[in-house]
Amino acid sequence: MAVGMLLAGPGVTEDSYKQLTEKMFGNFPMTKEQSPDGLIVHTAGNSDQGWYIYDVWESKEHFNRFLETKLGPAVQELGADAEGSPTPQFFEIQTLVWGRSS
Repeated sequence: MAVGMLLAGPGVTEDSYKQLTEKMFGNFPMTKEQSPDGLIVHTAGNSDQGWYIYDVWESKEHFNRFLETKLGPAVQELGADAEGSPTPQFFEIQTLVWGRSS
């Protein structure tokens, strides 16, 4: 079952997001061809509560594999977890509908 993953909080900033993306993929933003296995949609941006990343993944396991193989090592190498690593929040996706513009 698809899951939504929200990552926000201290340490999640536009600057850290861009640096991590460049570290993992060699460029910013990541291209569709570079997207990790199991990623359905990726979003990131600013909100009233600060910077956020919201993804939809095929499963929590797909996200965890990405975390272990790409994201985690990049975070450690850049020291992006100096303020503490935020905990991803997961939400089961019951309905996923693509809009007409997709």
